Amino acid sequence: MSNDRNPRLIQPFGNSAQCLVLTAAALLLLACQMTIAPTETHSPEATTEAVEPAAPTESTPEESKEREASSAGLIQLLDPLDEPEYYCVDVSGFGRSLNLQGALTAHTCKPGADDEMFLWDAPATGQVSMPAYNLCMEAGRDESGSTLHLADCSDAPLQQFRHDDDGQIRLHQGSADGELCLTVGAEAGEPTGGPSHLRRSLTLKTCGQVDASRTLWTVGSPDVMTGETLAAE
Repeated sequence: MSNDRNPRLIQPFGNSAQCLVLTAAALLLLACQMTIAPTETHSPEATTEAVEPAAPTESTPEESKEREASSAGLIQLLDPLDEPEYYCVDVSGFGRSLNLQGALTAHTCKPGADDEMFLWDAPATGQVSMPAYNLCMEAGRDESGSTLHLADCSDAPLQQFRHDDDGQIRLHQGSADGELCLTVGAEAGEPTGGPSHLRRSLTLKTCGQVDASRTLWTVGSPDVMTGETLAAE
């Protein structure tokens, strides 16, 4: 009798062992994967980072000047006198002939024109400035008959004005004859061109010695205030 084993009997046992090894390896790999902690993922929606508020934007000098110009208004006489378009405080001249050193006048109102737009209580209380030129209204003297002009803004007493509830514009510094009011001249309007462009003189007069029709003003409106618009307020 031969001791050699039958190869046909050995082969099934070899295949079974190989299957057991592969199965064990697969189970071991699965066990390793289960023990590894899953990597956390964060969606953009799930992550909320603290965002610091934007710092306030500082205005440039040009932007500040534009805001001032947009809030400026006319100094308008309440009574139209002989001018249907009303009289407003105005700088002498126009365009290239504008005279910033000349006396201020009463002229036909021109809403939106730089040479008629004033700011009250700017840059300081009591001052009346023109944003387009960075200048302030100033009286020539503290006496009746004095004209007014533009000057560098300062704390000079001759730059201190107030607009009273009765409509009069007074120089804070009175004269020996009493308080001084901004007054339109009694003369007829002088034509200055255009279908209705008139001019009158503008001075300080003792308040109690002039007709109220030439001393009562409305200030701050960018548009002409007529009797109807004033009554509607």
